[in-house]
Amino acid sequence: MVGLSEEEQNSMQIPPHMRCDACHAIAHKLTTNIRETERKHRKGKNVQKRLRVDQYEQSFEDTCKDEQFWGEYYGVTHGKDGHNYFNGPGLTVLPKTLHKAQTLSMETTLRKGGMWSHRMREFCEQMVYSSEEDLDESDMYSILYESTPNEEESRGSDSGSDSSSSSNPPPPQRIIINKDTRTFREKMCARTCKKFPTRRPTTTEEELESGWEPFDEDAFTEKKRAQRKEDEAYRQAHKLVEDLTSGRGDGGEL
Repeated sequence: MVGLSEEEQNSMQIPPHMRCDACHAIAHKLTTNIRETERKHRKGKNVQKRLRVDQYEQSFEDTCKDEQFWGEYYGVTHGKDGHNYFNGPGLTVLPKTLHKAQTLSMETTLRKGGMWSHRMREFCEQMVYSSEEDLDESDMYSILYESTPNEEESRGSDSGSDSSSSSNPPPPQRIIINKDTRTFREKMCARTCKKFPTRRPTTTEEELESGWEPFDEDAFTEKKRAQRKEDEAYRQAHKLVEDLTSGRGDGGEL
């Protein structure tokens, strides 16, 4: 919690200076989950790409409710400019010239009541259901459907999906601030970002010039998997030491 302002620590809502970035993060996750739902929908003989109303509504609902994802994948990064930045999938990472110190993971606060995870869930539901941008769920899905990547752009997403002979088919390509994500978030977050502007660059050209790069969700996921394995190995070793120390592991009577 060190380095967070009083509002960043105690507010029940996303702090105003982080709302545009939080909205972009939500737009990214909504897009990613819709694309995954569409991939499942297209399997087998079902060649119709457009989802039914109940399918995209369920996808939106599941996205907002996924507090574990919000808690594990998003955090706050300290910048040398004196500002704290919301950080995670769908956003750009602070360049080394601006990155000041450690990233404060929301996972830290998840164990203390889930404040950040709760904030993201509430903000997601507000963006999806409150008509903040005069968009209902049908409008939102229509924007996503109309901005579906063409065959060349989505080739990586479906590679290996029909390969039944491979035991380890390539994973689907994740969407990281791609064209369809940008199209959706620009419409979904227009009012929010106008009222609460982001401190990040707002165009691809500005991002490239100043060294901002997309958050690498795949690398972060692999890092978390490796960390979980290390944590589990540590717990097992610690338990073994406790058993031996207490006499439960010396071959004697328990």
